[in-house]
Amino acid sequence: MFEPAKIVMQPLSSRLYDRFGVDVSVLRLDGIHPLVSGNKWFKLRPALEQARKLRCPILSFGGAWSNHIHALAYAGFQSGVETVGIIRGEPEYAANAMLSDARRWGMRLQFVDRKTYRFRDCAHYQHQLSLEHGNALVVPEGGTTPSAVHSVSEIWQLPAMREQGADLLLTAVGSGGTLAGLVAAKPEGSRVLGVPVLKCGPEMLSRINALLLRAGYADSSGWELLEDAHRGGYARLDAELAAMIKHVDEVYRLPLDPVYTAKLLMAFNRLLFEGRVVAGSKVVLVHTGGLQGVRGHQARLSMLASAFSGPLVV
Repeated sequence: MFEPAKIVMQPLSSRLYDRFGVDVSVLRLDGIHPLVSGNKWFKLRPALEQARKLRCPILSFGGAWSNHIHALAYAGFQSGVETVGIIRGEPEYAANAMLSDARRWGMRLQFVDRKTYRFRDCAHYQHQLSLEHGNALVVPEGGTTPSAVHSVSEIWQLPAMREQGADLLLTAVGSGGTLAGLVAAKPEGSRVLGVPVLKCGPEMLSRINALLLRAGYADSSGWELLEDAHRGGYARLDAELAAMIKHVDEVYRLPLDPVYTAKLLMAFNRLLFEGRVVAGSKVVLVHTGGLQGVRGHQARLSMLASAFSGPLVV
């Protein structure tokens, strides 16, 4: 399923980047696999290996359009591992494109209300769910575990990454596992920035530090969170973001998803205007995949992009 040599580094050339004297490339992790793409393969691999050894199902959590749930369902199907999805929302959501795929690949779906879903990180609730589903291995929402941090850290060893190198590397941040893994193996002299896609505040910083410690890594310097880059919160869309997605796809043939990678690129471009990127820097933006979920936003993206009339920072 995973062939490291197929992951490429796509350079982005523009007058904007020439103006600020930076060399910008995108690490196309979305090319790993069309359905288990981006960071998902790295985060799910340890759980899949453990479930095969224990001969048990994997149970995890997500929303109705969760890329994590979608990737887990397919990876389990391909690996011969049963999967269970605890889904926030109503049973009728099972008919949407993402969950229809998951059901087709054999995932058992259990829908819970928002109040119940808030207990997803509670050990007692997780244990109860595990017992109800055949002693399932419980994987947190987003797939973030200490083992996943170790697996994600291997991104630095990909052939494309080793050849390119990076003075500055940026990644979108949801549950924090990808950022923690990239920080854990960060080469000396490289700087890592995380772009949260949801309103998080200082608790995300604490979460990353805790993940690093649980994975056996001491916290390191040379990384930070751009806490104000979420553009209103998780999955919030606006006309400028939609227009940028359309522009980047047309000009660079680079597909972006509106929840993660589009906010990542927009945040980086704004950093340039704020003078926070040193001229001469070699910059890598990590494409964490998530393109399957675009299906849930397509109509709104088209409408918003058509409505945008201002200049694009791209």
